[in-house]
Amino acid sequence: MGRRQQSVYVLEPSQFPVDFPQRLDEFRQAAGLSWRELARKLRVNVRTVHRWRRGAKPDAGHLLSLLALAADRGKLDTLLPCASQPSTPQPDRKPP
Repeated sequence: MGRRQQSVYVLEPSQFPVDFPQRLDEFRQAAGLSWRELARKLRVNVRTVHRWRRGAKPDAGHLLSLLALAADRGKLDTLLPCASQPSTPQPDRKPP
């Protein structure tokens, strides 16, 4: 029997917002959370949240948790300003 091939897929957005620390602070204030409470809700160390405040990028799992928390609290637009804009419907595409 041969070894099973393991694949690792890393999906990163083409450009991470440079103002993420400001968006994170805005979300925290809008949600009425302290930095420690935010860390607890995300199940991360408070140092991790402080790194994000200084410009480090959260990994995909933490980012999804943060976005889920923001959506649950109705504050997704603070992290994703485009979330408050209605999306334009895409025209139906016919298969070739």
